[in-house]
Amino acid sequence: MKNIFSCKKLRQCYEDMLNELLDRDETPCIEEASIGYSTLEVYLKALKKYCYDVFDVLEDHDHMTFESRILYEVHLAHASTTPTPSDNTKRTDEGDDAVPIFIIDAGQEAGVDAVMFVLFIIEQLVACEEYDHMLENVRWVILPAINPDGQEYAKFTSATWKKNLTPLTDDTSFGVDVSRNFDAQWSACPRVDWGFSPIYPGPTAASENETIFLQNILSKHKKDAKMYLSIRRDGHSISYPYAHSKTTPSNINALSKIAAEVSSRVNQRAGGVHVFTNSSIYESEGKAHCGHSVDFAYDLGIYLSFEMRVFLSSNYRIMSMFQTMPKGYEATLRNAYFSGIKELYNALTNEKKYGRLK
Repeated sequence: MKNIFSCKKLRQCYEDMLNELLDRDETPCIEEASIGYSTLEVYLKALKKYCYDVFDVLEDHDHMTFESRILYEVHLAHASTTPTPSDNTKRTDEGDDAVPIFIIDAGQEAGVDAVMFVLFIIEQLVACEEYDHMLENVRWVILPAINPDGQEYAKFTSATWKKNLTPLTDDTSFGVDVSRNFDAQWSACPRVDWGFSPIYPGPTAASENETIFLQNILSKHKKDAKMYLSIRRDGHSISYPYAHSKTTPSNINALSKIAAEVSSRVNQRAGGVHVFTNSSIYESEGKAHCGHSVDFAYDLGIYLSFEMRVFLSSNYRIMSMFQTMPKGYEATLRNAYFSGIKELYNALTNEKKYGRLK
């Protein structure tokens, strides 16, 4: 079974889970499954039951979505490196002695591509023992589906849908663009009041439970969180603050160097069909994107904060009409993106290499 996951050695708990739960007609690889909210729930609960020595998942029942879906906070680390509540207090006070935390979220803009990729990250880190060092040196806090309502709606109704499903006060429209709802220069962009707009940012900053959930996670872990990554759909790039303006962060040299090295690593593995780019979020979008979670995290003090866009879905559909895409195209991109995640891990565990980080 180890060849299925390209693992050098499959973790015993993961092999036990597959042997006991996998039906004959089911795929053992999460990236080959149909990714819906029910798939996410079953997968996380199975991992918690079988691989509890490296995996845990917390449920936030205080900030459920409009359609009453639970938002999950996944923790990946060896038990020996995960502090107890009393130990965490001591480590927080001391600061530098704590195991650094890498926070990743996916799915703010609905769709399944970003969620599938973050589940692939979880699968690799839990299933493959060769990544033990990545669990020993870093505590991974992963929020695998920030906008599950939008994800399910997009899956069955409109692939271009990116908002959540909150009913708006005009009683005719619904949905807030979660990616523009964070309390970070939320009002710096021209105001959008039309509820039918695909970029409607909400009536106020942090008006949505999905936004509050992520802001709470970032704030809870901010003393030990050294890196934050928001994985989003429809793109092929890694970008850094700021999103709301052309302002240059004080640690721009470190941010740009890390982004360039991630890009280089991904391009080495992606095969050259597309060039994986790097720039500020503002430069990448060509305009201001206010209320961005990366700006929120950076302003909170998580100075290595990035956005990563994966799978050029719309471009792929257009290109496939005119040319035959290489066999295994999506698998190649997925593995290339994971090499970028490993490069971010290398940067996190070798901060001195990049100079000023604040």
